[in-house]
Amino acid sequence: MWNRRPRGPVPHLVTLGLLLSPHPLAPATHAAQEHAHGASARAGEAHADDSAPPRQPAASPLIDVRVHAADREFEIVVGPVSLPAGGPHLRPPVQLAEVPVAGWMHGFSWQMKDREGNPLPERLLHHVNLIDPDNRELFSAVPRRVLAAGRETKSELLPGVLGYPLAPGTRVLVSAMFAPLPDASHDEAFLHIRLPYTPFEDPGLIGPVDIYPFYLDVMGPVGEKEFPLPPGTHGMSWEGSPAVDGRILGIGGHLHDYGDWIRLEDVTAGKVIWETGPEVDGEGRTIGVPTSRLWWRGGVRIRKDHVYRISVQYSNPLEHPAPDGAMGAIGGIIAADEEWPEFSREHPDYVQDLRNTLEKPNEAAHGHGHASRPDG
Repeated sequence: MWNRRPRGPVPHLVTLGLLLSPHPLAPATHAAQEHAHGASARAGEAHADDSAPPRQPAASPLIDVRVHAADREFEIVVGPVSLPAGGPHLRPPVQLAEVPVAGWMHGFSWQMKDREGNPLPERLLHHVNLIDPDNRELFSAVPRRVLAAGRETKSELLPGVLGYPLAPGTRVLVSAMFAPLPDASHDEAFLHIRLPYTPFEDPGLIGPVDIYPFYLDVMGPVGEKEFPLPPGTHGMSWEGSPAVDGRILGIGGHLHDYGDWIRLEDVTAGKVIWETGPEVDGEGRTIGVPTSRLWWRGGVRIRKDHVYRISVQYSNPLEHPAPDGAMGAIGGIIAADEEWPEFSREHPDYVQDLRNTLEKPNEAAHGHGHASRPDG
C-alpha cells in the first residue's frame, strides 16, 4: 500500500494549504458541442442499469499532463476552450487525467494562459475540481474530493512536511467551469494547474506526514447542494461518521450571503469542534469564510465510532427569497491514524455522485459554449 501511517506529531507549519474551498457541482449551463453527443450516449448506456457506476471518460484532447521533474512539479492543462465575449458560462465535459508521478503532493496553483503561454485574466476561471474516483471521502462513500479552486482561491500550498500521497497511476476527474468576459473574446484559453510534489523515492531527511482532504455538506454527500432561503432565519444540517480515526489539522468553509454561522460538532461527545461566521464587505455581502489552523494543538481528534454534525444558519432580511439561495459546506485536511477502508463502487451514493459529476455538464449540450479542438 502507498498510504503511509503518520510519523508522529505534526511540526510547526509555515502555511496551511490544500484546504478545499468547496465548489459543489453548479447547475449545468452550456456544455461543449464537440463532445456532448458522445458523452450523452455513454450516459444513456450507463442508465440501462442505475445500480452500476457510469462509464468514466476516456482519453481526451482537452487534457494534457506534463511533468517538470527538475522543479518537482507536475501540471494538468485543460483546453483549449473558446470563450466569446458576453457568452454563457462553459462547462466542458469532465476530463480524466492520470497522475504521472508517485509522491506527496503539497498543494496547487493555477493560471489561465493562451496558446503561446501568455497570461489571461483570472476571471475566466469560475472553478475547477479534482476528484479521485478510486478512493472514498472521509464521511461518505462518494469519490474523494482532492482539491477545488476558483477566483477566490489562487493557490494553496503546504510545507514539505505535509503531503497528500499519490500512488503510481492515480486518476483524477477534472471538472471545470469557465466564465467568459463581457467585453473580450478568447478563442483559445487554457487552464494550467501546477502541483508541487516530493517523490516517494527521494523523501529527504524526514518524509512528509500523509494528509487527506475531506469535505462535508449540510445537504448530505449526494445531490443538490443549494437550498432555498425564504425571508427569516433558517438552518440546515447533516450527520455522519468518519471512515477512520484521525486528527483534523485545518478547516474552512463556504457560505452565501446572509449566512450567520457554519459549525462542526461532535454529537456523541456533545461539543463543538469548529464554528465561524462569514467575512463580509462594506455592504454586508459574504466574501469568504475564515480558515482555522488546528495544528498548533496537534489537531482535533475525530473517531469513527462518533457521530458528527455539520450545520448552518442564515438570516434573510429581504421580503423575498434570497436570489442566490443558501449553501453550507466545510473542507479540511486530516491526518489519519489508520489506512482507509475498502469501499464498493456499487454503493448507491458512489454511483449517484459519480453519475452527477460526469453527466451534469452534458445536460445542456445544445448550448452555445464550446471547447476548441487542439488544432484550433
